[in-house]
Amino acid sequence: MSLRFNPLILKNYEVASNFIADSIKITMERDRRVSSTVRLLESDFEDDYIVKSIGAFGVWQATVCVIAAFVRLTAIWNMLSIVFLTPTTEFICTQFENNATIKAENSTCYSNCVEYKYYEDLFDETLISEFGLICENAWKASFTQSMLMFGFLVGVSLFGWISDRYGRRIGLIISSFLNIVFMSAVPFSPSYWIFNGLRFFIGMASGGAMIISLVFIIEIVGPQHREAAGSLAIMPDGLAQALLSVFAYFAVDWRMFLMEYAITSFFIYVFIICLPESPRWLMSKGNGEKALEVLTRAAKRNKLNTSAIRENIAMALDEMLVNDKEVRKSSYLDLFRTKKIALKTISSIMIWISAGACYFGINQYITFIGSNVYLIVILLGSIQIPTCPLAMMMNKTFGRRISTVVTLSVIGITMTILIFVPPGHTGCTILGIIGFAATCTTFGVLCVYVSELFPTPLRTMAYGLSSAGAKIGAMVAPFVATINPHWIPSLIFAVLPFIASMFCVILPETKGRQLQDII
Repeated sequence: MSLRFNPLILKNYEVASNFIADSIKITMERDRRVSSTVRLLESDFEDDYIVKSIGAFGVWQATVCVIAAFVRLTAIWNMLSIVFLTPTTEFICTQFENNATIKAENSTCYSNCVEYKYYEDLFDETLISEFGLICENAWKASFTQSMLMFGFLVGVSLFGWISDRYGRRIGLIISSFLNIVFMSAVPFSPSYWIFNGLRFFIGMASGGAMIISLVFIIEIVGPQHREAAGSLAIMPDGLAQALLSVFAYFAVDWRMFLMEYAITSFFIYVFIICLPESPRWLMSKGNGEKALEVLTRAAKRNKLNTSAIRENIAMALDEMLVNDKEVRKSSYLDLFRTKKIALKTISSIMIWISAGACYFGINQYITFIGSNVYLIVILLGSIQIPTCPLAMMMNKTFGRRISTVVTLSVIGITMTILIFVPPGHTGCTILGIIGFAATCTTFGVLCVYVSELFPTPLRTMAYGLSSAGAKIGAMVAPFVATINPHWIPSLIFAVLPFIASMFCVILPETKGRQLQDII
């Protein structure tokens, strides 16, 4: 029996049900009406060929989820390493032009200064001291992070397309390989601009790995476990941030720091070769034979009967009612082709821009106002871990839309209050931590929400485009966080989530709904 899409274009659902019965040689229930077939065609059939074949969650799904989730460690290290690469650094001018004798003040710029001395607290040498990122070059410190996030922006879009066109596994392998290559090269950068060029490609590869790993996880579990799977996917983020302090503590300079987590990343990426292709992606491309192989191995690993898998796949393929060409061809234009999908796409992008700006902006702000960078980074990383089960609980209890609106509102409220708190006050730290925790929870909700809003042929591209919005916010965040007076950044970080919550209100609720496999 062929497991490819039937090329016959069915004229109505009654003919469709008869054809399905003939093609897969099974007896349909006598009381099954045409209306039930319509509902099945829309998306209900997914449980038939995924959950009924391998179960909602088992040993196979758990193994794949853990490997895919830990791929995110490297991406988080790259995103948050800027805290140790460009820390707040005291300096003083030690030599003026024409050997002029001037009493220099700490951290003061002089137009006639030819040499500065740096007082390093973290490393013997950072990007600040090696490349002179102070005074008129101070903007380059923030630009370094913006360059990385621009790479993320390109990467989530590029690898989102690669993943939807050529497969989740091949996209993950390519992005991971490129990441290791550029991460191994960047510690040997001889100049500031070469360093930034390599950081762009690191961001591009890391962005690809992040989106593919999450979509992979969402696609292999049953609907009742998506909340837990989405939380599991981002739980390593907090661990990654905390581990940065460990790498930094044992590093002599910024080059050793980068090399330490590059080597660690290599051993994490080795496990990617153990990952199979996503069976849902294979089905969306009409490759039933390959999907049969993957699902059969998965069912055996989960100790389930495999006799009905072929039948489930054949029924699902026929019920998609689209020809092979339509399923295989998808592009970013499809995200704006209809009013309904375009509204989802635009709203999702706006929400992610706000979340990205607040996440990186608040993170950087708290780091600036603290006295012990190592402790603060560990604290911020630790805060993220409980936000994962919190996001899962909110998703299950309140649904995706309400949970997103609530967490965005908490960010807006805390940042609004922060406007009226004087700099250096303990309240700044407390409110900042609350706002950061709310932002982390928002991402925990969004990771599941966005993956459910779009059909399989567009899922990774949609998530990639949404994630690109977060990267736009992250590119701007370093510049916003350093604006004086202090209430201006707080005002910006307060307004953004309130605007995002308005876009969220117009999105549909996806809790308990099956994933769509067709556009």
